[in-house]
Amino acid sequence: MKKKHLALLLALVMVLSVTLTACGNKDKAETPEPAAPVEEGGEETGGEEVVSGGNQIIIGNTTELSGDWTSEWQNGAADYEFILMSRSSTVENDAMGEFHINDSLVESHEVTENEDGSKTYTLKLRDGLKWADGNDLKAKDFVASYLLWASPAIMEMGAPGNAGDKFVGYKAYNSGEAKEFSGVKLIDELTYSVTIDAANLPFFYELPLIQVAPIDINFWTGDEEMDVLDDGNGVYLSKDFTKEEHEKAITDGRYALPRPCNGAYEIVDYDETAKMATAKINPNFAGNWEGQKPAIETIIMKKINKDTQYDELKTCSIDVIFQAGGGEEINTGLDLEAQGGYKSFHYPRPGYGKLTFTCDYGPTQFVEVRQAIAYLLDRVDFANSFTGGFGSVVNGPYGEAQWMYQETKAQLNEVLNQYSYNPDEAVRLLEEGGWTLNAEGGAYTDGIRYKDVDGELMPLVIEWASSENNEVSDLLSVKLQENPDLTAAGIKINKSVMTFSELLSYVSRDAGQDPKYAVPTYGMFNLATNFPASIQSAEYNYSTDEQFMGGNYNTNFIRDEELAQSTKDMIRIDGADKEGFKENYVKYISRWNQLLPDIPLYSNEYYDFYNERITTYTNSPFLRAWEVVMYSELGE
Repeated sequence: MKKKHLALLLALVMVLSVTLTACGNKDKAETPEPAAPVEEGGEETGGEEVVSGGNQIIIGNTTELSGDWTSEWQNGAADYEFILMSRSSTVENDAMGEFHINDSLVESHEVTENEDGSKTYTLKLRDGLKWADGNDLKAKDFVASYLLWASPAIMEMGAPGNAGDKFVGYKAYNSGEAKEFSGVKLIDELTYSVTIDAANLPFFYELPLIQVAPIDINFWTGDEEMDVLDDGNGVYLSKDFTKEEHEKAITDGRYALPRPCNGAYEIVDYDETAKMATAKINPNFAGNWEGQKPAIETIIMKKINKDTQYDELKTCSIDVIFQAGGGEEINTGLDLEAQGGYKSFHYPRPGYGKLTFTCDYGPTQFVEVRQAIAYLLDRVDFANSFTGGFGSVVNGPYGEAQWMYQETKAQLNEVLNQYSYNPDEAVRLLEEGGWTLNAEGGAYTDGIRYKDVDGELMPLVIEWASSENNEVSDLLSVKLQENPDLTAAGIKINKSVMTFSELLSYVSRDAGQDPKYAVPTYGMFNLATNFPASIQSAEYNYSTDEQFMGGNYNTNFIRDEELAQSTKDMIRIDGADKEGFKENYVKYISRWNQLLPDIPLYSNEYYDFYNERITTYTNSPFLRAWEVVMYSELGE
């Protein structure tokens, strides 16, 4: 019987124990030999077959892997799983979204409040830490991350360059004015310190500011002689790091396997044809914040198609369907569970599905166009059609699992524009915004509207980039693109279908992939996003600084000073002042709701479906798939 679970549970940790074995046996399975060198789906093609069994878990994911193992230029959800599983940081969050010093890496830490209002964190690492390859892991490997990812050269290569941007000395180092990063000190082989600038305090998410994972500076620069030094004025690189000399090494490093790893799992293989990645336990992993280490030897994540995903689960081609979110696919999974041999685990989503607008190009640069499109999409009907009762409409950038939304929901419902379906209001907004001309410059009567923009006529034609084989895209085609009221309002939407990897390149304007992606081409993308435990990134996502345009941050390319300031006001508050944070959060969401850089479509429940060979399984909105595996157990 189909179950409709509408209550969004915030009790996030639950353990399911079962005893049956649906697939595989207790013998260790062979894994494929290494091949030669956020969230929508595509068709699965080719690749080597993998079969459930042994000490491994195969995760099916409808989001396409790209093989880019950094998050500085792009941030696909599937790739990010492997990025995080291969690195261990000094600060981590738990299943409830609370942050902790990672005591498996850090032996001790000290916090000093300085006379000038700055604050220094001094961290001493545990002795004996190792990279996956057995080489020693030292303090200089952690501070090297700041030197690389905050360098002016890395910004020239298209990365945001914001590592340690709240620290003393960041601006001087990032601009190239100083060779040293004065707020980052290398004290000895195991000890370093970072100093948060007084100008950036208080800060609601203070502990995550000192979160850092180590890097191998020789790997990233391609120079075995490159070193990290400190003569007392802050850390610096022993040799010049420039775009001209090091861009190839950086580009190669984004995709290279094997690669330096100190996380729970080491990425050992990526099959570009099958969009499948394989990772194995890092024998030198120190443990997470509470000392947990994985027992399951191998994680394989493969691209699956929603139309065939349950067939793959039943035939043991995969062990887990991760984050099923559509009503039809959830109900199919629940029917399968009722037949026996499979289990489910569900939890509220910490994010939302959306139509993302480009706000510096074409018709969507104008707020009245974005608002008009919102009025021409029946979002309640859309959300019900897609989620099938396992989700609902949202009116801003939030998800049901976020505490700040839950605690301000009543207030937000009062102040936010619901953008209820209203074609007449859409037309009024377009007329008010100057879309009153025809193709010859005369008065508009029918067909496509035009507007005089800097002396040239701009047609009200939206270029929409959509990923292939995508249920949300198909639904948007019917309920928006083909809507007669949209046509009657004088708007035309052209749909271009592409792979998810290519779509992300257009979204982020990643010239490193191909110069064509840096050229604004599309005004609308359908995407989905999940928020981390900290929403600190909103400060970058809506920043007006060119540093944060594109890449992983301001992919809307929206430049609104009031919105940007609202994100800063929200987090520039003491961590204990929860009420002050919520007050500013409502202001931020309200301004966002007026500008509509995205049309929020839904926030839904996630369901994971897995076979019963997994005897212990737990998940929450703030755990990643690899963390779920790390806490999971397999039956005999």
